[in-house]
Amino acid sequence: MRHRKWHGLWLAYLSAGFCVLVFTVLSTGILGLQQRILGLTNETREVLVPQFLEQIRAVRNLEMLAHYGGLAAKAEDSAVRQEAAFLAAFAAANPGNLSDEQTRQLASSAYQLIQSIAARERDPAEWAAMEKALSSRADQVAVSIGQVVTQRATNIRDDSLTVRNLAIALAVLFALSMGMMLVLGRFLMVRIKVKSELFNEASHDFRQRLHGLQLLINTAKRSRAARDGGNVLSSFEATTNDLQRYLENLLEIARLDAVAIRPLIRKVVLQEVFQRLELQFQDAASHHGVDIKFRHTRLWCMTDENMLLRILENLIANAMKFARSRVLVAARLRGDQVEVCVIDNGPGMPEFNRRSLYKAFVQGGGAAQQAGLGFGLGLSIVMRLAGLLSAPVNIGTKEGHGSMVRVRFDRPSDVPPG
Repeated sequence: MRHRKWHGLWLAYLSAGFCVLVFTVLSTGILGLQQRILGLTNETREVLVPQFLEQIRAVRNLEMLAHYGGLAAKAEDSAVRQEAAFLAAFAAANPGNLSDEQTRQLASSAYQLIQSIAARERDPAEWAAMEKALSSRADQVAVSIGQVVTQRATNIRDDSLTVRNLAIALAVLFALSMGMMLVLGRFLMVRIKVKSELFNEASHDFRQRLHGLQLLINTAKRSRAARDGGNVLSSFEATTNDLQRYLENLLEIARLDAVAIRPLIRKVVLQEVFQRLELQFQDAASHHGVDIKFRHTRLWCMTDENMLLRILENLIANAMKFARSRVLVAARLRGDQVEVCVIDNGPGMPEFNRRSLYKAFVQGGGAAQQAGLGFGLGLSIVMRLAGLLSAPVNIGTKEGHGSMVRVRFDRPSDVPPG
């Protein structure tokens, strides 16, 4: 339908814009995460690595203090004890520049105890408790190093996985965006092609009718007899009327394609519509020598009355051009719907021409087409209006047996079938 096509077009535009927005957000997110990973890497190299080295040195020095203290406590030779105390001084003096206060105090206490034990001022048996405290603290520092390394590695891994997932999402979104752009481009190209064909055909038909008017004007100028002049003026009038109808139909198609028209759906009495159309087509039926009948009906339908009139005007005008002698307009009930039919006893059309029947500037064929009746716009207008009303249109025609056009509308639920 017409409005659904416009909704589809706007939906395509909004979807493309949304894809571009999400594409931009994902790209910005990936750049931000890359900067975060780079920052983590730099921080690890410039800050954490020196901290790791200091903490490792602290663990090593605590273990050295435990070793030298044990040596001082067990050695009988005073020279060995003094050498152990001397070496413990280096380990206690630099437990790690970045070590915590507890580690530094523990290293200082251990050094003082080693000095006292080496001089045998303290009982060597006291060293067992200090050795246990040094080992416990060394284990705690080693565990903290492992936890920091593990946490940092986990952060880098998680951020890397997030970048990977965003990159995959970005690739998928890019593919979807390109597909949507291709579909949108194809849709627009088809519409441009249809419009181009429409106006190419329109300009061709318009030039033909203007050329016919020029020929009639030249003939009228050269005509001397009153009778011939009257015939020429009658032909001139018919051609002018034909051109007027042509322009009205062409402008109607342009208006339906250019403006988002919303039908006003309400209950419509079909008999009132039939009566208006009967008065409207009386003179035209007499001029064409066609007997047009509107079968009386009590049915109602839900539709836009003006659009319904425009549909039936085009169908009836088209039927009168092709009919040999009779046109019937009737309405009948079909379940929960009302079917309006326009039937003529014209020449019909062959099977191979039916697929192009709904296109603009395509005529039904037969004698009416050979006589130049119509210009193939009526059914195109009918299909556009019916699309706006969500009214299915069915055309039945058989060569040599006439045609029947059926349009279905919803029936009001609060009105009896009649």
